[in-house]
Parts: sequence; structure tokens; C-alpha cells
Amino acid sequence: MDNIFYFWKNPLPSTVSRKYLFICLVLTALLFNGCRRNIELPETIEAHYLKYQVEYLEEKAGDIPTRILPAHMDTYYTRYYILTRIEGFFNQFSLTQIADLRRKKVTTLLNFFGNKVYYAGENGELPAGISMPDQLNCRFTGETSVIGGLNSERVEVNTGEERFSIYCTRDFSVRRPNITTPYQTIDHPLSDFRIELSVLKMHLTCEEFETRIIKSEIFTIPEDYRSVSRESMDEIINSLFTKE
Repeated sequence: MDNIFYFWKNPLPSTVSRKYLFICLVLTALLFNGCRRNIELPETIEAHYLKYQVEYLEEKAGDIPTRILPAHMDTYYTRYYILTRIEGFFNQFSLTQIADLRRKKVTTLLNFFGNKVYYAGENGELPAGISMPDQLNCRFTGETSVIGGLNSERVEVNTGEERFSIYCTRDFSVRRPNITTPYQTIDHPLSDFRIELSVLKMHLTCEEFETRIIKSEIFTIPEDYRSVSRESMDEIINSLFTKE
């Protein structure tokens, strides 16, 4: 920055000085932007933990009876990240979503019987495998209920093909709380909602809520996971629940 002020007082020829000033400003902006994006998290951080009960809306997903699928989903809401995880089959299956709230990006990690892959999503992109209705209208009703210890408001959802209710809470707040779901226009965390993963239709209801201190390393991608494309991740997820 001192160099900029020096040349301001002692200008070079106009073409050179403008070029030099432009380069300095660009480098300065990149430096500030890099500092903003590379905030190092402490070893432990505070998180709002929600344990959701998973109800499957159909008896089968492809050839798989849904009664044998995982019954819970864990979600951790923090200032900079959100993590969701479903595990089952004696820890031989896990599907994890890590949302970077600053970059508006979601990374999907899948472990199925030792095959570990991940897809790093683009800015604003829904997680791999998550279906987005062609139409999604949400209306706050003002009606309240307590779900999993959270004061919640009912929201009417209309997809054009069906109508149903979901619930959100204002008991705690994070930015972009629903970045991993189709309900991104709702600015409050969801305590009860529906979602579709591939052909798997699920209804999730919060049954436990608490504040926890967790290790920030859970928001990093383990070294034994390999990167795949969006198309490959979608194909892998679909293959788990379909005959193909």
C-alpha cells in the first residue's frame, strides 16, 4: 500500500502509473479476499445439534425394503458450516453433506462398503442426489408447535403435484440454514420436512436438539476419499436404490 501512495505523490507517465495502480489494486483485492475465505477454525467449535428421525414414505426404494435403511440423520449447524450425516449397515454406509456457508457450496461424501468418494459442488448447487421439484411454493401460516424441543412454525408447501406441511424454528439461527435442501428460500432451520434422495422419499422430524462442542475437523474431507464428478456421484447414489 505504501507504494501506491508514493506513486500518487510522484506519478509516473500516465499510462504506466495507471497500469501500476490497477495491478496493485487487483493484488490488494485478491489478498483481502483470500484472507476472508481462508479463516482457520479453532480445534473445537460450538454447534447446534439436531437428531432427525427418518420416516420413509414408501415401502421400497427400488428393490430395497426401506425398513432396513438408516432411521436417523445427524445435523450440526455452526457459524461457517453445516454437516448432515446418515449412517447404517453397521457403519458400512454413510452419506455426508458438508456445506460451506461462506462459499455457498456443498460437498457430498459417500462411503458404501469401503468405496469412498466425494463430489465438491458448485456455488449454489443442490447436493448430489437431491431432487428439486419443478415448482416449490412455501407459505408461512403462523401456526406453531413444539418439535423435538424446538418452537416451530408450520409452513405450507405446494409443489404443483402435492401439498404438505413442513416446520421451521427461530430458536437458533445460522445463515443459509437450508442450503442442503430444496427449501433454500426459508431463512430458518427446519425441524420437520420432506426431501427426496434419488428415488428415496423421506420425512425427517427433529427428535433431539442440544448445543454441543465438536471438533472442527469433521468439516474436512478425509484423505482416503477420492473426487468424482457430479454425474458419477448421481449415478452411484441412484444405483444404490434402483435395479440398474
